[in-house]
Amino acid sequence: MCAGCRRRDEQRALLRCVLAGDPPAVVPDVRRRGGGRGVSVHPCRECLAKAVRARAFGRAFRLSREPNAEELADWASQQYSRRAEGLLEAAVRSGHAVIGEERVREAIDARRVQLLLLAGDAAERRHRLLGSAERLGDRCVIHSDTTGLGKPFGRPSVAVVAITESEIARELQQAAHRASELAEAS
Repeated sequence: MCAGCRRRDEQRALLRCVLAGDPPAVVPDVRRRGGGRGVSVHPCRECLAKAVRARAFGRAFRLSREPNAEELADWASQQYSRRAEGLLEAAVRSGHAVIGEERVREAIDARRVQLLLLAGDAAERRHRLLGSAERLGDRCVIHSDTTGLGKPFGRPSVAVVAITESEIARELQQAAHRASELAEAS
């Protein structure tokens, strides 16, 4: 159950927060691997703020002060971004990432693309590819910038990446979406 909106949801749909560090502090546990008690909230600023207002973290962890919802959201957004970068690197290492406008278009035409990542600062290329990518529906994500997309490939910049493996694509899309959602100010 989300400690913010109090709605029930699947465990994987919620962000878990745990108490960690010295001195102890509430931290997001994006991978859900932290030990001990946790508080689950939907990964959005609104539910984090509601959980703080309801003193959900203070009660669960016996704290005298609630954590800052904005700081938690920013921290979780950064963790989700790092998760997306790690998944992109895994796709590269396993040979499930295609780069280059022509090769990506060929992969789209061959119906091998599970997820299309477009750099946010590559507007001219984005417009050319979006026509080809329309049949992908919601499997097209604006993520990072050309420098960030190029990093896993050892290149100074990459404008478009196609992910061809379904599980990596699903996880990467989810992490990128949550990072973006948490990064937006309410």
